[in-house]
Order: sequence, then C-alpha cells, then structure tokens
Amino acid sequence: MKKLIISLLAVLLLVGCSSTTTKPTTTTEETDDTTELTTSSKELTVATNREVKSMDYVTTALASDHEINGNLVDGLLENNANTVLVGALAEEWSGNEDKTVWTFKLRPDVTWVTATGEEYDTVKAEDFVTGLRHGAEFDSGTSWLLQGVIDGYSEYLTSDFSDEAWSKVGVKAVDELTVEYTMAKDDEGNSISVPYFDSMTTYAVLFPVNKQFLESKGEGCKLGTPDKESCEFGTVKLDSILYNGAYILTTNDDKSQAVLTKNEAYWDAENVFMEKVTRIYDAGEDPYSTIKGFEQGIYSQASLNTTWEDYQTYLDKYEDNAYFSIPNASVFGVVFNYNRQVFNETNYATDSTLKENTIAAIRNENFRKAIRAAFDLKAYLSIGAPEALALESIRNVNNFPEAGTQSDGTLYYDQVTKTYNEATGENRDLNDGVDTFLSKEEALAYIDAAKEDGIEFPIHLDMLVNETSDSQTKKANSMKKSIEENTDGQIVIELVLRNTDTVNNIAYYNNDPAAADYDISTYTGWGPDYADPKTFVDIYSPITGYYMTSMGLGTVDKDGKVEDLEIKELVGLMEYEELYRVADAIVDDMDARYQAFAKADAFLVEKAFYIPTSQQTRGQLVSKIVPFSRPYSPYGTSEYKYKNLRLQDDIVTVEQYDKAYETWLKNK
Repeated sequence: MKKLIISLLAVLLLVGCSSTTTKPTTTTEETDDTTELTTSSKELTVATNREVKSMDYVTTALASDHEINGNLVDGLLENNANTVLVGALAEEWSGNEDKTVWTFKLRPDVTWVTATGEEYDTVKAEDFVTGLRHGAEFDSGTSWLLQGVIDGYSEYLTSDFSDEAWSKVGVKAVDELTVEYTMAKDDEGNSISVPYFDSMTTYAVLFPVNKQFLESKGEGCKLGTPDKESCEFGTVKLDSILYNGAYILTTNDDKSQAVLTKNEAYWDAENVFMEKVTRIYDAGEDPYSTIKGFEQGIYSQASLNTTWEDYQTYLDKYEDNAYFSIPNASVFGVVFNYNRQVFNETNYATDSTLKENTIAAIRNENFRKAIRAAFDLKAYLSIGAPEALALESIRNVNNFPEAGTQSDGTLYYDQVTKTYNEATGENRDLNDGVDTFLSKEEALAYIDAAKEDGIEFPIHLDMLVNETSDSQTKKANSMKKSIEENTDGQIVIELVLRNTDTVNNIAYYNNDPAAADYDISTYTGWGPDYADPKTFVDIYSPITGYYMTSMGLGTVDKDGKVEDLEIKELVGLMEYEELYRVADAIVDDMDARYQAFAKADAFLVEKAFYIPTSQQTRGQLVSKIVPFSRPYSPYGTSEYKYKNLRLQDDIVTVEQYDKAYETWLKNK
C-alpha cells in the first residue's frame, strides 16, 4: 500500500556531486554483458519534501516512508530497470501448478547488519515468518493487502495472537533457506489461486524481520504480546532496525536531511554505484532553487517550470536536453469528506446552515459530477508543466494502465471505458491524456439536478493548501478559478492556507476519520503495490479500504458491523463493494477477472464518489542521470531504490534519452 503525498517540487529532484572518476560513463543503451558500468560521481543528493516518519517497514503504508525504507531492507523479489521481476533475497521461486502455494529459496549468507555496519546475523526463512506476524500484530496499515490472500491471515488479525492461532497462518520456514506461503481458502474450503503473489513480495509487508533483534527492542515487541507503547522497533532512530539492503541510514534530521550510506555487506554491492545519498528537505518556497544549483554544477537534475517568467529563455538554452519524465502508475484526485466532524481549519463553517448544506451536497451524486465537469484539469496541471505534458498527465481511472491486459490485447483502460459507456449510455474516452468531463454546460446541468434533489446553493468547500509551496498554491487557485467560473459562482472553493506540518498531519498522516478537517482534498494519491487491479480497487472498499479514513468514514467495528452504513449506501460504496468482491473471487480466468474489476472501476467513475484527475507530478527535465539506470516498477517498492543508478559528466541529450527510452520499452 502506497499512500502518496503531492510533491512540493515540480518533480522529485535528484542531485549529485563530488567523488569523480575518470572512467568513461556508459549509457543504458550501450551496455552489454561484458561492459563495465561506471558512474561519473559516487554521491547523490535528493531534493524532497518527504521525510521518513516510521522505519517499521512492515507496518507503514506511506510512500514517504518507503522512499527510504525501500533502500534499507530487501524483500524476496524486486524489479529491475526494465520492470522485470527478478530475485532479491530469493534466488529461486515458484508457484505450484494452480498457484495456491508459493515457495521461495533464499540466497545463502545474506547479512543483517546494525546501524554501524556490524554484522548481526544472516537472513533466514524464519525472518519472513517473523515479519509477517509482527506486521499483523502491530495493526499494519498494509494488512488488508494479505487478507483473503494468505491462508488464516485474516483470522489471525482478530485472534488472541497466541502461538496456536499463528500456527494456522499459511506461512512456514520449510528449512533455513526456504519459505513457503499457502493461499487462503474460499467458502467451500478450497485453496484459491493467486497467480500474482510473486509480485506482491516486492511490497514491504512481506519483508523479513529478525526475531531476536525485534524482541530486544522492548517488551511490547515480543511476538504474541504486542504493545506499541513499549516497543522501539521501527522508530526513526537509526538503530531501531537491522539492515540488509543497499544502504544504511546514517543521518535523519527532521526538516533538514537524511543520509543513506552504502552498505558494504550488501549482497549486490557491486551494483550500488552511489556510495552516499543525501536527501535534503526542500519545502518548495524558491521555484528556481534547483535550476540554479544545476547550473552551478551542484545538482545533477532539475525541472524547467512554466510558471517562471523566463521559462522560454531556459527552454531555448536547453532545447537539445529538456525531456519529459515518463508516465507513472500513481493516481491523484479529489477526495470528498462524507462525514466531517471537526471544523478547526475552515473559512466558512462558522455558519451551521452552510455546514449542513455542504455535507448534504457532498453526499449528492449530481453535485460531485458538477465539480468534475467544472474542473479544468489541463489548466490545473499546466501550472509548472508545458501544456502538452499537462494533457498527457490527466488520468480518469482509479487504477494503473498496466493493471490487467487481456489475452486478446485489450488494455485495462479500454475495458473500463467500454464498461462505463455501456453502463451510462455516454460516449467518453477514459484513457490518459483526455480531459473527457470538462463542460460548463454539463456542470450547470448537474447543479440544476442537484437543486431538484434538494441541495441549496451556493456551496462552500474547505480545501487545505500548503501555503509554503509556490506550485501548490498556484494549482489550488487554478482549481478554484475554473470550478467557480464554470458553475457561475455556485460552488465556492475555500482555500484554507496552512503550513506544511498542519496540512501533512491532517491530510496525509492522519488515521482518524473524525480528524479529517476538510471538505475536499487533493493532497494525496495512491500507487500500486502489486500487479493486479485489486491493488487500487480495494482502497475504496467500505469494509477494508484505506481511503475510508480520508473520506471521514470508518470501516467495520470490532463486531464486524459496517460503520457509517447509511452514508456508504447513499453514495454507492456498498454496491461498489459487491462488484469488487465478485471480481476478486474470479481466480481461474484472468480475462474474466480483469473485466469484472473494470466494472468496479467504471462504477467509481459513474458515481464520482472519488474523482481521479492525474498521475503523480511529471516534469520537463534536464539531467546528468544515466537514463533508465535505476530500478523501475509500476508497483511495489523497487522504484524507490537507488541501486544501479549512475551519473554521467555531460547533460543527457534528447537524442540520447529517446534512444534509451526506445530500448527500455523494447525490454519491458
């Protein structure tokens, strides 16, 4: 599970300097099995607004944590630069014929080290058993991922956490180097097939934890008797975890910097070219900071920003070098709070009538569709990006493009489009790059329909905005402008400007539905955890969905009763749940599975209880990073790894990048 935070910078900026070598740098497309890969620098600095808040990698659901944790601990498998699934700690793996049992054989002599680099132990199969149990007992934000997947896991979450209860969970160390997972059973007691389980192992909830070290971090860390208050495992202290990944976290200063130092004991150390990675906190106040550093020879990558007055001057200067970052698998959009209970951060809600009108409007389908029709996405995404890139970045479906291609070649978004049009009688293209819903005429028609439903206008909507970020404030004002103009002022977006910490704590880190202090939010997004459409569809499940919190709703109580049921039925979440569960039950026909999941995704678009709008921020870049040298994957945590990343002396040219991109596409 990867809950993403909107970037304060145009893109995640990578910076490198010092420790030069005189060896020539080889680009991706020039390499072969006999070519020695080199880098022009062995240090990298990353400008980012994201910091690690938890190093308990098996429990956190935040991408801001995984960006660091993914470099500190390896799992069974990972994706290489061409997105291919390859062995990490597992050197061999296989599923049985019907994919109801998966077996992984570990590399021998992979080492756990401490924060000082001292060898602690070797990684064993039992560590994967421990990691799974610790995550379950500590209420992992990613536990939903494995419910209905690993046998007995769901039942263990509500058990007494005894050894007897754990013995019924489908994971075991067959021997010191072999771990085996048994898939869950259906209602008839038959094991279900999970053909994508190998891709799930790239996500941190299935990563290993050394039991001896875990239980040394406090009485509450002991398996079977969890107590978060007396467990120090996975805090932000450098020595709170063991490391088996490419890097050791050697500095972690809040609002300043985090430093990752190469783990010399790493099993794949020869492919770790950056000996030091420094992540500098950048709140985004100065939109020129990175390009200035790039031109001073400090930064290895920068983004060209269309909001600069002299943008064209920079574009002319780098006409042979500036290229667009590639599409990504994430989805950002408009989240509605269906049951707002606190109004500390508000511009309007001192008036009780206005509050009541707003909550009634948000629960009204026609009102939500009016917002969607009024929101000019191209204008919004053009803040900081060229118009062509802004248009490419539009995303209309709450899933990723690679979610499920059918055997006849039908792409997932095409299936969702077909299903949506059949269900609604409309003729829209839901593929990326199409602003398919923008229409003032339709926005006003939806408002008229909402009025017939009893909604009283104008409606005011509080939206938190990070006042520190130049790009976010400009984007928020663009959104406000288009929605208010296209509804003739009948929908008013109230920009609640607050500092970074306030916005982060309410819109990103918050785990309490009652503390969601906004009416709408565009602050967070989602990235896939494994190669199946379920990875997105589940997040809006009224039973297990992670985004229920952001929507101001609960999931189920301790007795298994659905919380906020009346609201969920009203907005269509319970019907969505039925579509989701029908799709997830199909395991013997992948085409049928993808078609069924497309029904759920099409229904979400139809009811507009969430409005997908875009991918994670893309940018127009100038760079000295060797194109496609680092791992890439639309799912899991491999994309955060700095291993394999290399730098070159000269600025990447468009010709070089395009050639590398063509090669990369062929090898995917």
